[in-house]
Amino acid sequence: MVVPMLLGEGKTGGRRPFKKSTKKIEWMLAAGRNPYGKFCKTSKCRNPKCRLKQKLTWGDGSYDFDHRDNNSANNKQENCYLVCKICHGKATKLAKRPVRGGWFGEIIGYETVKKKVGYKKGRRVKTTRAKTKSTKAKSLKTKTKRTKAKTTRAKRSKRLR
Repeated sequence: MVVPMLLGEGKTGGRRPFKKSTKKIEWMLAAGRNPYGKFCKTSKCRNPKCRLKQKLTWGDGSYDFDHRDNNSANNKQENCYLVCKICHGKATKLAKRPVRGGWFGEIIGYETVKKKVGYKKGRRVKTTRAKTKSTKAKSLKTKTKRTKAKTTRAKRSKRLR
């Protein structure tokens, strides 16, 4: 059964590939060279957890240019990230999402959705906040409220016995 698409349905925007100049600059940065100098044909994976540490060769297809922030429409230079195919496969997980249609919202098919995990997430920095006088006073107030509540509960339970 074919369901006609109504106005406003479907994907807008979507994935746009990086420009060739953006890819070349990222390639040179990953190789540790001046991005505007003489082009070198070998580079390495940018993922610090990459176990292979293999050399990537320009044009052989053993690499991918990935989006750091998972926004496939953001094609800025800072968002481009050179990784080998293995690391890219580990970082991209596929899932299925049901597609609903018709008048009653029945499932008419499934859509493949990419979920990013792994090297994509930034590090979380733990910050410790020193207790000030006001926070100490608040914690004391809550402690006294708790103890008062406990004593009143104990008194009530004694009365009921």
